[in-house]
Amino acid sequence: LLLVALFVVLPAAGRGDEAPPTEPVPSTDAGRFVGRTVTVCGPVAGTGYFPHLRGEPTFINFDRLYPEQSFTVVIWGSNRERFEGSPDKLYDKQHLCVTGQIETYKGKPQMIVESPDQIRFQDAGLVPERFSYEERILIKAMLVGLGYAVDEGTGEWDPAADQAMRDFQAEQGLSDEGGRSPETLRALAEAVDRVPAEDYPRILRLLLLNLAQREEGSRK
Repeated sequence: LLLVALFVVLPAAGRGDEAPPTEPVPSTDAGRFVGRTVTVCGPVAGTGYFPHLRGEPTFINFDRLYPEQSFTVVIWGSNRERFEGSPDKLYDKQHLCVTGQIETYKGKPQMIVESPDQIRFQDAGLVPERFSYEERILIKAMLVGLGYAVDEGTGEWDPAADQAMRDFQAEQGLSDEGGRSPETLRALAEAVDRVPAEDYPRILRLLLLNLAQREEGSRK
């Protein structure tokens, strides 16, 4: 019995002493690292803020929507004020890397995040919530003028706009800039000279027409 106990205990101890992975863990593999502090990276499929639930949690689900998610980040209501804006809006549909200890809830791996310092954007992109609707129209029109395939005319930031922005950033060597985009905006400003002159009236017309629509809507 003593020998059997040794064979059972020693391997378990060895696993507990195992060093954490040096590379980020894909969100689809997060369940393999329960009880360990790691960095998990992956795409956010959906988010939700539930102020009526105990603890007022914000859930950030990776890879698939609830209840099919592979990994969940939980931000309790007591920590929401630490974030610049609403985490459920800031991180929705983004590619994130999150660092912390993995635990499980109802068989699913999750991580409690207390500070925005634990979260970083996995690649450059652009956080549309930082910009007004009209500013997004201008940015998208600029991308079209530079030859990118973007559905212009609205400020909706769809996957095509996101991919065009990532392509532009990559061409400018800004792929590691992160969620904030000051250098990206400066690069767009420098690229104005590359936009054909005949496109200038179109860009201004789109912006002014949307401003007019906003004013009309404010009268209702």
